[in-house]
Amino acid sequence: MINEKTKELMAAVASGADIYNYGDAKILRQLEKENPEMVDIVEARMYTGDGTAQVPYFGAILTDEGRAAIAL
Repeated sequence: MINEKTKELMAAVASGADIYNYGDAKILRQLEKENPEMVDIVEARMYTGDGTAQVPYFGAILTDEGRAAIAL
């Protein structure tokens, strides 16, 4: 069962996003562990810095199954 916080986060990364927040990163890693068919964890795509500013943990994007799970 997917809780509301996870659904909100899934909606936020439906089209892909870099993940900077540790709490969000933990939730998405747990989702990937329990339901790997719903989310793809990839390298951060939008970060262009030199490493002196905050660096994203990773990028995430929902799969078709993930979108269906939250009815997008």
